[in-house]
This record gives sequence, C-alpha cells and structure tokens, in this order.
Amino acid sequence: MKTSEIADLAVQRARRWLRGAQVALEDGRWDDAVYAAQMCSEHAAKAVLISFGIDFPKKHDVSSVFATLSARPGLPAWFTSKVDTIVGVLGELASERAMAGYGFEEGIDAEYFKDYAPEAVKKAENALGLCARLVKALFGGGTKKS
Repeated sequence: MKTSEIADLAVQRARRWLRGAQVALEDGRWDDAVYAAQMCSEHAAKAVLISFGIDFPKKHDVSSVFATLSARPGLPAWFTSKVDTIVGVLGELASERAMAGYGFEEGIDAEYFKDYAPEAVKKAENALGLCARLVKALFGGGTKKS
C-alpha cells in the first residue's frame, strides 16, 4: 500500500471519529464527544506524519512529534502557521482523553464534560480540516468523505 493511501485511510478514520463526536454531542454523551474528538485529532495528525514518513510513538499524544513540522522546509505557509495551534489541540485533547474514557473510575460522569465537549469537537474539526487539506495538497486528491 502506498503512503498516500495509508494517509488517506487515516483521514477517513478521523472523519468517522469526528462524526461520532458530533452524534455524541447531539445525544448529550459529553464524555464520548470529548473522547471521539481526541481520536479524530490524533488520526488527522498521524495522517500528516504518515505523509512525510515520520515515525511517531504508538500512543495517543503525538503533539511533540507533530511540533517538529513547524521547522520542516517546503510546507505551505498556511499550514506552517497553524502547526502550533494543532499541537495545542493534540496535547489538550490527549490530556482530557483519559478522563473522558475512564472518569467513572474517579466518580466522574458525562455531565463533567458538558461545557467542554462542544469546544473539544470544534477544535478537532478544525485540526482535521487543516490536516486533510495538507494531505490532499501533498497527494493531489484522496481524502474521500466517508
């Protein structure tokens, strides 16, 4: 399988996670929305890293590796100017992911995330949009809606 195909699959998966986050918001499943938003941003970022052949740790927070893109020559200015923003989203959502997924162990329910969930989904949607746009620019197509 070509790098472009793998990156495209990662973008498609990120889109499905985003849709899951949006449905969770509609259903009032605030913790699920945050969890899915994190997974969306993670897969979107990994699509970009895959596109450049950059190895990343097999963990949910890839913000430190993604941050290296700001110094990468040849990236479009519109993307380079947003790398720090995406890095912030990746780190923030990764730090909330564990609580969203396993907060019940601490006695935290879905309501805990009610105010934050819409913001988390919006941030993930923005990160996905930027990452998908770059992957499409790099490979000239792909990133089908699914």
